[in-house]
Amino acid sequence: MNNICSIMMVTYNRLELTKQTLDNLFKVTKYPFRLIVIDNNSEDETLSYLRYYLSNIKSEYFIDHKIIPLQKNVGIAKGRNVALLNVDQNDKYMATIDNDVILPDNWLNNCIAVMEADPRYGMVGVNFEGTSFEEVKVKDMIVQHKKEGNLGTACAVFPMILHKMIGFFNHLDYGLYGLEDSDFGFRARVAGFQLGYIKTNGTHLGVGQHDQGEYRKFKTAEHNKYLKVFYNNCRAYANKTKQIKINFNYEI
Repeated sequence: MNNICSIMMVTYNRLELTKQTLDNLFKVTKYPFRLIVIDNNSEDETLSYLRYYLSNIKSEYFIDHKIIPLQKNVGIAKGRNVALLNVDQNDKYMATIDNDVILPDNWLNNCIAVMEADPRYGMVGVNFEGTSFEEVKVKDMIVQHKKEGNLGTACAVFPMILHKMIGFFNHLDYGLYGLEDSDFGFRARVAGFQLGYIKTNGTHLGVGQHDQGEYRKFKTAEHNKYLKVFYNNCRAYANKTKQIKINFNYEI
């Protein structure tokens, strides 16, 4: 396999935050990567900006990119799944990032270093949760070990082997913006992997004034609507009455 990471981002409006995220991404990412952007039919200038920016950016670590515009907002789970369909199958790692995050320097190298030092870690990311977790030592690195619960996919890195085992994000059970990240992390645990964050936390831009009004109400309602479904799914995955591997097909 190639020692390359396919970084996947889903965009939907919020161009100013996307600009900050991209500028930061190219500044702090020092591991060979491709970038796959799925645009969920943004109504602002996001798509034209992406095309201009990614055609002109220069970085010694940046290999290539894909921008895939969708004709409607299919939500985060389907958006990420379309990205997963478009990764290079020879790339060793994949990463999800939101379009409103600031990542710490060398984040990708550090995430991958943890997984290579201890393959029991099947997902390692950057912490945006607002609280830190138990620190454990993995060789010469400090990891915030998540003994339970999910790993936020605002920035999460995982190997191709995990994708082969558990497939795609659950796009069937959680609506447009539900608990697909929690579901993905739980299935990774059932598959036998541990989850953790690197030592240095990131900054979430899409909070405060950017997370208010109807948008906030919509996300909260979607989350609450599917909590019972999520808990039922977890029991089914653990009891092996529901397969942890989820398939996905989508025609652009």
